[in-house]
Amino acid sequence: MKPPDLDKLRQSGRISATAREHGRSLIRPGVKLREVAEASEEVIYDMGGKPAFPAQVSRNNIAAHYCSSPTDESEFQPNDIVKLDLGTQVDG
Repeated sequence: MKPPDLDKLRQSGRISATAREHGRSLIRPGVKLREVAEASEEVIYDMGGKPAFPAQVSRNNIAAHYCSSPTDESEFQPNDIVKLDLGTQVDG
């Protein structure tokens, strides 16, 4: 088995952290969940990575793995508890 390429893993981590912080900056009442997920993925692509899985934004009682559909119009509400889940791959 081939050992992991630590430079690519570090690059992946840096991209993910940047995308997460960008997504975090967009979370506020009235913004669509889908918009935050799409903007986060755009940062991943712009920085030379690919999403490891679709970006997911969960609110309140949905603990994890909510993936907005292209027609999802759900918006953040005041006092929401939010989880932004994303990951990045670099060269697979």
